[in-house]
This record gives sequence, C-alpha cells and structure tokens, in this order.
Amino acid sequence: MTATSFFSRAHGPRAHAPKRIRGFLSLPGEIRNQIYGYYFEVERHCEFAAKGCQFKPRKQRTVKLWSGLVPPGSCVSPRDTEADAEAPTLIRFSRPLGKYNVVQGLQTNWLGSLCALSLVCKQVYHETTAFLYTRTVFIFAAPKRMTNFFSNMSAIKLESITKLQLHYDTYGHPQRTSDLIWQNKHGESWHRACKAASKKLIGLQELEIWVQVHDSAPTFTLRESWVAPLLQFRRLTRSNESGVDGGDPFQRTGRQPILQVVKVHIRTRWSKSPLAAFRNVRALAKASTDLHLLYGQAISLAITGAKEEEAMAGFNAAWEGKYREWRHHLQFARTGW
Repeated sequence: MTATSFFSRAHGPRAHAPKRIRGFLSLPGEIRNQIYGYYFEVERHCEFAAKGCQFKPRKQRTVKLWSGLVPPGSCVSPRDTEADAEAPTLIRFSRPLGKYNVVQGLQTNWLGSLCALSLVCKQVYHETTAFLYTRTVFIFAAPKRMTNFFSNMSAIKLESITKLQLHYDTYGHPQRTSDLIWQNKHGESWHRACKAASKKLIGLQELEIWVQVHDSAPTFTLRESWVAPLLQFRRLTRSNESGVDGGDPFQRTGRQPILQVVKVHIRTRWSKSPLAAFRNVRALAKASTDLHLLYGQAISLAITGAKEEEAMAGFNAAWEGKYREWRHHLQFARTGW
C-alpha cells in the first residue's frame, strides 16, 4: 500500500484568462492614431511669459459714431468675426515649471481642461503625447523660461516639438560703460537658451523669431553680437558636419534634419510708424520697411545654412542699388564715407 503524500492533493496554479479589453482601447492602433489625428487637428499656442506680456501690438482705441439710421447689431464687421473664429486656442504659463504645490493643483479646472483626452488614463496619455506636442506652437519671450522648460520636459516630449516661436529683445547700447556687463550677460543667456534649443529640439520643423532691436543706431550685418545666438539653430539644418561644441545631434540619433521653414522679423524704433519717424517721406519710409524685411530674410537664410555673402545678397543689392539715395539717411550699412 502506497502512502499518499500530503502535497499530492495540491493543485498547480490556475491559468487565468487574459482580461478582455473593451471599448475604445480595443480598437487597432492604426484606427486610434487616426482618431487622435482628428482630435488634435486644431493648432494650439502655448506661451511661456509673464501675465502682463503682450506679443501683439495693442489695438488703437477708436470712437465709433452712430447716427441711429442703422441698427447697432448690423454694424459688426464680418472680418472681426472671421478673425475670432480662426484664432487658435491660447494657453499661457506665467509661473516657472517644476514648482507645483497642492494649492495650485486645486485651482486647476480639470473639467474644462484643453486636450482632456490625454487625462483619461496612462495608456491614452502615452499614445497622445506625440500628437499633443507636435500640434502645439511653443512661444517664449525670455531665455530663463526656455531653460526652465527644457530642464522639466523629457527628451521624448522635446523631440516631438515641431513649431517654435521666439520673441527676442536685444539689450541695446548701455548709456554707461559700467553697464556693459549686463549687456554681455543678456547675450550669454540668450546664447545658452538657443544652444540648448538647437540640441534638444531635433524634430523642429518651423522656427519664427521676432527680434526687437533696441540699438539707437542699428547696423544690419550678420556679425552683430545679438545675431550670434540665433545662428545656433544652424545645427538643426546640417547632417554631415560635426559641431564645435558637443557634435551634431543628428549623428547621435541617426535622424535627418527637417528644419526648413525659418522666418525672422526685425523691428526697430522706426518699424512701428515709419511715416511718422521719417516725417511723412513715403519713399524713405518704404525703403526702411523693405530693408528691414530683407535683413530678416538674410538672417533666415543664414540659419538655414547659407553663407554670409549668399544670405546678404538681397539686402546688399537693394542697399547699393534701389535704395542707394537713402543710405546716408538710414545708416543701416556702409555708406561709402
């Protein structure tokens, strides 16, 4: 008679049936990606600036007179309604990232949050992260906010960013020589921020920069000190050369540079109202406006990889040819004296 062991009655682990996924997550990944594409089709603008900072010029205050012959409701211009309908959704972050507390969390309106689909669950969040950062335009107005953003975002999110806008204010000429140190620090901070952006935003496709030049007598050349930070983005347009500082990011990742659209807008103290600045001399005001546009195009070409002579060809041709008679009035480049 064989004795039965006490452990012979033990059963092995039961094989549980896998959980059946139902609903939206049961759809194939290709269909979910198409739905995400429709959901994130509308472009959104995300601004990192102070509360009182305004990127667009303020509208002039005007007084409208009403004679009473036309109903007031019919005086609405269709252009205003179309502009409001086409305006993208705007979000502004005025506080530095990474400094989050419970009080600020309680003030968040989760029910009315934009892109609420990303807050459903972890799986949907990971699947929609690339769509969210790809379809959003990130706007910065200060170098510290840029470095703060780069230090708090993961590499996957930064690589998904495709559109970047910068509002760059130069320091200008200090009145005292003792203040030159602040001018140098201002330039160095923008240089560090643009250098970090050119290394981390390897998926950048569109770059738009508004430069406010505060020099009393600006000179339009590519060798100005405030132009050097912008030329850091040349790193995103080359694939075979190795950078001087740390190498080319595309050689490490094996990806090809895709930055093709670069727009630079130059503003000076004459840009706001050229006619008033030049005492209603229309030819001189037109020359100043066109030369500002050509100089912005020259910086754009330099960022995309053009050499100095090639980038400045359009500006130099207009300066030496079409607007030659206004060179001594504008003093933007060499006048021959």
